[in-house]
Amino acid sequence: MSSMRTVDELIEYVRRQGGKATAQRILIWGALYQDRTHPTADDLYRRLRPAAPSLSLTTVYHVLNELVEWGDARRFDAGDGHIHFDPDTSGHAELVCLRCHHVVDAPAGALPERRPLDAIGGFAVVTHSEQYFGYCAACQRALSDEAATTEAPLAAATRERRP
Repeated sequence: MSSMRTVDELIEYVRRQGGKATAQRILIWGALYQDRTHPTADDLYRRLRPAAPSLSLTTVYHVLNELVEWGDARRFDAGDGHIHFDPDTSGHAELVCLRCHHVVDAPAGALPERRPLDAIGGFAVVTHSEQYFGYCAACQRALSDEAATTEAPLAAATRERRP
């Protein structure tokens, strides 16, 4: 699995580039490092704000987008109107629930092996992502329960109307 560099490695990288490893950058890097929840910038902002009251949402977006540019994070749209960030930069698939919008990585070996492509249409392929949309186990149960409660009164009403 490819993943983002450690906080110490990012500090060293930024300093080699002539940048500053600010306290806010370090806080955001640490929050995303090995986070498997596929957070949005808003999620991280809400999580970090109590520890850093001067932190702005703009700063969170800026730092996350830097990580993407450096190849240390992936960003993707899960169809819920928000951009999610993932420190796992390997080519892997996400499973996205259409009801609760929960996002998880597809289990290793659950999908057929695909040969990585070197190039497509003149593009040098560096990585790829796949998303599969459906319903998580909890939402499947909830949908089943909702259907059962809706069908029972409907069936009873239908029986009452029969001559």
